[in-house]
Amino acid sequence: MNLGIYIHIPFCQKEKCDYCDFYSIPVNKDKSWHTLIDKYIKRLSFEIQHYSTEFKDHVVDTIYIGGGTPSLLESYQCETILKTIKNYYAIAPHIEITLECNPDNYSLNYIKELHSVGINRFVLGVQTLDKRAHEYIGRKPKPAGKEIIEEFCSIADITACIDIIVGIPRQTVTDYIDSLNTIIQCKPKHISAYILTFEKNTPLYSRILNPEKFSNFQRAMFEKTISILTTSGYRHYEISNFALPQFESRHNCKYWNFEEYIGFGASAHSFYKHRRYYNSNLNDYCNNPIDSRIEDIRTIKDVAIEYLMNKLRLIDGFYLNEFYTKTSYIPSSGFKEAIKLLIEKKLLQCTIIDGHEKLQCTYEGMFMLDSVLLELTNGI
Repeated sequence: MNLGIYIHIPFCQKEKCDYCDFYSIPVNKDKSWHTLIDKYIKRLSFEIQHYSTEFKDHVVDTIYIGGGTPSLLESYQCETILKTIKNYYAIAPHIEITLECNPDNYSLNYIKELHSVGINRFVLGVQTLDKRAHEYIGRKPKPAGKEIIEEFCSIADITACIDIIVGIPRQTVTDYIDSLNTIIQCKPKHISAYILTFEKNTPLYSRILNPEKFSNFQRAMFEKTISILTTSGYRHYEISNFALPQFESRHNCKYWNFEEYIGFGASAHSFYKHRRYYNSNLNDYCNNPIDSRIEDIRTIKDVAIEYLMNKLRLIDGFYLNEFYTKTSYIPSSGFKEAIKLLIEKKLLQCTIIDGHEKLQCTYEGMFMLDSVLLELTNGI
């Protein structure tokens, strides 16, 4: 069986961005930082080794190093993590190994160093090229320029990916389209385009009196994004993700397809043997990474809802018989009626392929996904 590995680096540089609600801890790269990260990598290595016996029959085909800001690590620190995995797990010959990189930490030499230790896919967190939009969302790393993106996308033998944020207030349509076209001209293999969300308990949320007033603007911007990227040769395969042919994120597809992965590091999540786990905070993790792992106990209904939340994000949708098999959910009359009503509302569509029912969101349903999921889950 194949297995994905997620490595969480729960540190970011100096201070968090105003829109971020991920678990991360701001640090200064001083002497105390080196002590902390050395301790953290030792705990990671111990945790990785500890669980290896559970996965002796698995082959690791994806590794994803995320955060936080994993590009705070030196290349030799990444090498230590990857060597530990390779020493204790079977590795697929064409493994995908991804690292997220902030523009602040980017340099051609740094990417080449990381590539030399085995990382072959990089995600550059551009977010926006627009200075006003950059300031509005309180983005802390410096804005990426066209020169950096061009250089990054031209590096040989890596899969260059770009993250952007869509629908930032104060960003004009013209400026946004110009920025998007600038990125496309550099020919990244993959573009993730996330609509800006105003998460509670973030500085950005506290500055916005009525986030809902931007919803029409954000939808219009995202529709333009879809149109521009698809006509430029990118396949829209997940709500927020677009890829040139054969360059979809194999690791992230594991999440959406209910495939097994194990997460290592503080606050990392795992899904294996039909169970979900999560690791505790940094202090608990550094004290004892094994005891910090907690099982997330779920009912069959919880599993069914989780399956729908992930699978309906995929443009291709899913087969209903696979849904019932993987979740052990026995469809109720309420669930069947909810599907029927959503099809009538043209938010879902159902097609029969080789005798099996395939369910997927319509174009309108994609924008109304929260409402679609609410109706389906109420019917479960």
